[in-house]
Amino acid sequence: MNKLSILSVAALLLFSTVFSQEKDPVLITIGGNEVTLSEFENIYHKNNDAQLADPKSLDEYVKLFVNFKLKVKAAEDLGLDTTQAFVDELAGYRRQLAQPYLVDKDLNENLIKEAYERLKEDVNADHVLVKISPDASPNDSLQAYNKIMSFRKRLVNGESIEKIKKELGEITSQSKVLAEQLGYFTAFQMVYPFESAAFNTPVGTVSNPVRTRFGYHVIQVNDRRASRGEIRAAHIMVKLKKNATDEEKTKAKSKIDEIYQKLEGGASFEELAKLYSDDKNSGAKGGELPWFGTGKMVPKFEDAAFSLKEDGTTSKPIQTRYGWHIIKRLEKKELKSFDEMKSEIKAKISRDSRASMSRESLLKKLKEEYSYNPKMNEIKDFYKVVDNSYFTKKWSADKAKDLTAVIFTLKDNTYGDKQETYTQQDFAQFLEKRMRPQKPKEIEKVVDDMYAEWVDTQVMQFENENLEAKYPEFRALMKEYRDGILLFELMDKKVWTKAVKDTAGLKDYYNNNKNNFMWDERLDATIYTCTNPEMVKLTRSLLNKRRKKGYNSDYILEKVNADSQLNLKVEKGVFLKGENDIIDATPWTDNSISESVMNGKTVFVDINKKIAPTPKKLSESRGLVTAEYQNYLEQEWIKELQQRYDVHVDRKVLSLVK
Repeated sequence: MNKLSILSVAALLLFSTVFSQEKDPVLITIGGNEVTLSEFENIYHKNNDAQLADPKSLDEYVKLFVNFKLKVKAAEDLGLDTTQAFVDELAGYRRQLAQPYLVDKDLNENLIKEAYERLKEDVNADHVLVKISPDASPNDSLQAYNKIMSFRKRLVNGESIEKIKKELGEITSQSKVLAEQLGYFTAFQMVYPFESAAFNTPVGTVSNPVRTRFGYHVIQVNDRRASRGEIRAAHIMVKLKKNATDEEKTKAKSKIDEIYQKLEGGASFEELAKLYSDDKNSGAKGGELPWFGTGKMVPKFEDAAFSLKEDGTTSKPIQTRYGWHIIKRLEKKELKSFDEMKSEIKAKISRDSRASMSRESLLKKLKEEYSYNPKMNEIKDFYKVVDNSYFTKKWSADKAKDLTAVIFTLKDNTYGDKQETYTQQDFAQFLEKRMRPQKPKEIEKVVDDMYAEWVDTQVMQFENENLEAKYPEFRALMKEYRDGILLFELMDKKVWTKAVKDTAGLKDYYNNNKNNFMWDERLDATIYTCTNPEMVKLTRSLLNKRRKKGYNSDYILEKVNADSQLNLKVEKGVFLKGENDIIDATPWTDNSISESVMNGKTVFVDINKKIAPTPKKLSESRGLVTAEYQNYLEQEWIKELQQRYDVHVDRKVLSLVK
């Protein structure tokens, strides 16, 4: 079991941190720790939909709850909640859990709606980029801006992107300017400022310069189309290396053509994919690929797939940079509804540059909520103490040691009495900590920029530290994760890792319980699937002579496939019932050969012997044995905890559970 799993289990067993202020009877006492009726009722009804408590299910739930609390109690008594590793891990989870609370939810809602509207369309565009770093000087920024404007003028005057590309030459990581034909894309496939400019520029026109973290762009929009939706397709692939020889290219083309001829002759696409596709992952599933939409596949493959008008139709062989493909359309669907996509879009926004917009909007609201009112003169004092040594990372906060005034205060008067005061010395320490080598700039601008960054950091930190007071559901969630991590750590020591490392104990458990880990009856056999009707006779003849002549499966395969790799397929192994349709349909008779026709192909099954049910070796069942050994260790541990800690359940109070 992984840590996320145990945290999920813990979440089902934990109670709310919001307790009734009225007298609350004690329901359960565990090692001196009390659990009240309201605490238990809250979590019990959270996980049971029935309005009336069933006595039997209630008793079972009490046992489950008590076992959970016993483990948490043991972890606390061992001091696992005080270790640095625990503190650090809980802090890491808290950072993740806090993220949804540290954004402007109203703005986020608008961004979600905007993204959905954009997902309804695909935009085809070209662009020219003049690269410049995000912190470039005003002079460098102006030069880059003027340069991109010159390219914009050329595009507006009708010069083609192809001509500009040719002029700039091959694109490398060192290129300062590049021109690209982007093809079609939709929301979330470009950085947000670029995406917005593309979607807001009419077809046939060129955008004004747009700044991203990469530099200045101008975007020429060539076309807009309604979203194609998503398609589920399958393919048969014949790989072709980038530097393939002429002979390899000829063989690849010959192979895909031969497969296509079989398909045209009525052969099953799925069977051909399983037999011949070089994409082994999809081939094992009959060539099936995951759902995809605009921008997820190479354009030629994508266009060919979407050009298929009906489910079940197939393309002619097409070539991409990966090789040759025959594509079959399985299913197509249009863009999902807004409600269906809302959660997915929200998650993407949290990882997108849109998140910074939401953060900036939240900061503005928080500054008002927490009465942020800076003293500007105290900020300007730093204009005199910060000098050019700051740009070479030699400036020290000691140069501001005489600055001790308060710059601003943050107060929470709504959810508690939290208050923090921020001084000039605090800002000086921040300045020193955030120094980095850079080109000299105006001191006033550096101070103002760093002050703005510092304030935003402090306001967001103040809000972060106040989340438990403002949001009861966040407080409860942190409690769940806290106990969940404790439970995981002790379960790992007492059960999971112990079961893996205790090889002697595992072996003893296996020896005492080996009859619980049995193989069903199996068949040792080789399957010969003849796809070429003309080769059936040869295959039959070779199989009949196999023992007398000493022919093995490799020899037979080589003989039958002498003129084509598609004539015969061989699969040998030990098979269980239900693993293979051919084996299931074959009489299980030792030292026999059966012949049948399945899906239009002649199939021979060469049976060596039938294997009676036997216990699996430990090496063959280690995963299952380990899991059962873990269950055994856990039950033994719970018995130990029940003896160590006094547990009392007040039956009269339990009868009050609604």
